[in-house]
Amino acid sequence: MKKARAPRHHRILSEPIAELSHGTNLAQEPAVSDNDTMRISACIVCRNEADRLGPCLASVVWADEIVVMDLSSTDRSAAIAKEYGAHVVTRPPGPIVELVRNDVAAAARGEWILVLDPDERVSPGLAKVLPQLTRRAELDAVVIPRMNFDLGYPPSNRLQRYEPQLRMYRRANVAWPLTPNALPHVADERLHRLPERDELVIIHDRNRTIPEALDRIVRYAPLQAQSMIDHGEVFAAGKMLIAISAAIYRHFLVGQAWKDGVPGMLRAALLVGFKFYVWAAFWQLSGGRRTEADDRLLRRLGLVLQAMRQISLIGAISYKHTKRLLGR
Repeated sequence: MKKARAPRHHRILSEPIAELSHGTNLAQEPAVSDNDTMRISACIVCRNEADRLGPCLASVVWADEIVVMDLSSTDRSAAIAKEYGAHVVTRPPGPIVELVRNDVAAAARGEWILVLDPDERVSPGLAKVLPQLTRRAELDAVVIPRMNFDLGYPPSNRLQRYEPQLRMYRRANVAWPLTPNALPHVADERLHRLPERDELVIIHDRNRTIPEALDRIVRYAPLQAQSMIDHGEVFAAGKMLIAISAAIYRHFLVGQAWKDGVPGMLRAALLVGFKFYVWAAFWQLSGGRRTEADDRLLRRLGLVLQAMRQISLIGAISYKHTKRLLGR
């Protein structure tokens, strides 16, 4: 019987890394500091993630320390973390992980913090590169490409295959923002951006099922909408239409969703759906008012759509009659 071969993306992610970008071997770059006391603390926040925490922890056993903040899980999450030698800190549950990122970092001892979610894991090549980067005294943070698997399939387009994420940083110089889906701000000259290569990614099993994807949308969208209000943004139908149209263009057209078949189309639809829910929640949290300005804009849009519909009908009728005249 022929031995089954691993899927291509798993074989790629298991290959050792030889070089970084532009043919430069990172191990040969002069280190500004060779301080051997530098340590990487892998920090993970979880709640009821026993079914996928193990692979995440296994991918960072090379780190000097693993810290898991368990948000009062009712499953074996804390026990699994201890089995991997992690330092476990318990906290009450919260709606989003950003609210406790700084707390879990404060519980760590390392100079560098590597941030991971339970549904993420470090590729073998990335595990070899990150410790070398901690010796670069001119750096405060590392931007790592993240490969987002949805419904069990990896994306082919770089938009989701190599999503840039600031995920390792010097604890003394960087703090995590409390805004949902926000990343710390670090000056460009203090950042190192890893190249877009399969062996240098964080692998993200983002949405394994549709219910899981919808749960993520329900949890994050209202919080992001509230953050927009807190930052002084004012709802307007025009801004909503622009934002949703931009999401459709980005995820369906730029992301070439059709190239990944049904999973690709569903991925794009879920991402656009998240943006739609954010703006729906923004409208409701802003008071849910119907304004004359919004009504006027939407009526104009309706006229444009009606005109487009009439043009398409005329085109269909003309095509039908042309075929009849040509006897086809």
